[in-house]
Amino acid sequence: MTRLSHTFDLAPADRGTVDRIVAGLYEVAAACRFDGRGWLLPPAEEDLAPLVERAGELGLVDVRERAGRLARREAAVAELRDGSPDPERRKALEALAARSGLQLQTGRHLQERAHYLVAELSPDGVPVEPGDDEDKGWSSTGVTVTSWDPWGRASVEYAMPDTAGTGDAPVTWGSVSHDGAAGTVDWTLDVRLPGRGPRLRSASASLHLDLDAWYAALEDGPVPPAHLTATHAMARVEGWIEAAATPEGRWSVKVVLDVRGRGLYRPFVAAALWATRTSFRRRDARIRREGADEPTVADRLEQATRAWDAAARSAPEIPGLLADLARALERARRP
Repeated sequence: MTRLSHTFDLAPADRGTVDRIVAGLYEVAAACRFDGRGWLLPPAEEDLAPLVERAGELGLVDVRERAGRLARREAAVAELRDGSPDPERRKALEALAARSGLQLQTGRHLQERAHYLVAELSPDGVPVEPGDDEDKGWSSTGVTVTSWDPWGRASVEYAMPDTAGTGDAPVTWGSVSHDGAAGTVDWTLDVRLPGRGPRLRSASASLHLDLDAWYAALEDGPVPPAHLTATHAMARVEGWIEAAATPEGRWSVKVVLDVRGRGLYRPFVAAALWATRTSFRRRDARIRREGADEPTVADRLEQATRAWDAAARSAPEIPGLLADLARALERARRP
């Protein structure tokens, strides 16, 4: 068995504020509008620009990084329209020019059995379909609403690639559900890669988060408010979070992962984990020794803490931002 753990010192977030943020996210989802082909209509630029600026001021969006990404996309679109004789160059440009899209394919928005497609779109608004030998990532994911009650239970099922109505088996599938009354979130994931040896090509995971238990833990002691399990033929992973309030009023959040090899694979899993940990330690030691301009594991953990603290400080402003985003989405019109 190998146990990995890290304790974060985080700024607190008020429970009432968290509940208002969740309600705001539901409001944003309900405000979405779709064009005649079912594609999500984005807010007008004059509505979106001030929202992005506010999100940047709150530390929720890296405005400079977003502007750079948009500039690269526009340059790629222009070069594609001018024509590119190099197939490899065209492939790279198409990846830069793609944008995210959401299509309501069947049913009524947020009603039971409504089915959506999450995809990457070309500059002409056509879903990009990578070849069979390419990693599709999240693109071409199907999402089906199984229930939708913001004050009760809301749940969706997802499958990647989208195989609804085809009879084919997806590579990745699962579900996400939120029980507003109980304050819980549940996520499941199953993966089955095509090819020989399906047992070694399959894995599953589940995550349970209990917000009531989280805030109770801050008062009564380290009751694990989140639990993760992941299973593969070679190993089983179990993770949990322990939360407690510090005398300074911050959150001490300990994240723990237990990794255990299964059966005959135990020595191989232990050796692989040992090699991985050793590799990271040597890499971090080299970075510190050479002063290389790349983050160590400790740097990344510190960055995650700073990002959380920024979001926690901004949390009281987020419901208002979400309400304005919902209004902008409601005003979206077909081009």
